[in-house]
Amino acid sequence: MIPGLYSAATAIDASTRRHEVAAENLANIQMPGYRRKMVANTTFETMFPPRQPTSNSTMSSELLGTATTQPRYDFQQGHLEDTGNPLNFALQGDGFFTIKGPDGPLYTRNGSFYVDTNRQLVTIDMLPVMGPGGPIVVPDTISTEKIEVSADGRLLANNEQFGEFSIVKFADNNVLAAVGSSLFVAPSDVAPQAGTAMVQQGQLELANTSSIDEMLTLIECSRHLDAAQKALQTIAESVQKRIGLR
Repeated sequence: MIPGLYSAATAIDASTRRHEVAAENLANIQMPGYRRKMVANTTFETMFPPRQPTSNSTMSSELLGTATTQPRYDFQQGHLEDTGNPLNFALQGDGFFTIKGPDGPLYTRNGSFYVDTNRQLVTIDMLPVMGPGGPIVVPDTISTEKIEVSADGRLLANNEQFGEFSIVKFADNNVLAAVGSSLFVAPSDVAPQAGTAMVQQGQLELANTSSIDEMLTLIECSRHLDAAQKALQTIAESVQKRIGLR
């Protein structure tokens, strides 16, 4: 394959992938607890050593193109917004709320919870919020306006504890895989640790990205895509002239 064609084609693919990721981040900018998705172009230095040709071989065309890393998530703390809702909770520090998923535990930073008809504390997707002993249930005698929470996650009403958040953390958050917009699942061989994040009531943690950053990325990717397409077209026209097709 002509090296220039390969380089231009892989640049188009890389720009398209980065554009898709930025668009996904922008679409979820209003989702509490959303973690920014990231993908980057790899460098020549990181690609060359494992594929370095021997003295008797030619250089692989892969070294001449653009490649992107596997998507990963940015788990940095997002901005906390005051809501005044007693069933809104935010985590300050490294950690996750534990949620009962259909196939096992899920983890989230989205603390926008509700009380369902069974008096269970649930997410917007009606998944139960978990405590150390199981799903958290709000007694019938307690109104949501009376619910308070301690910094370590104990749920109280009238100075009496009725539940506790199961807050966990992981040695490496990058092992987590996304399930939907703000939920994550851990591999079966990775056990969570007891979390130390502080719980703050009446607040929500917003997505840890900004519309300005994502719009700038979209513009950058669009310009890279246009340049790569123009290069591809120029090379194709030159080849056609060379072989007499034009």
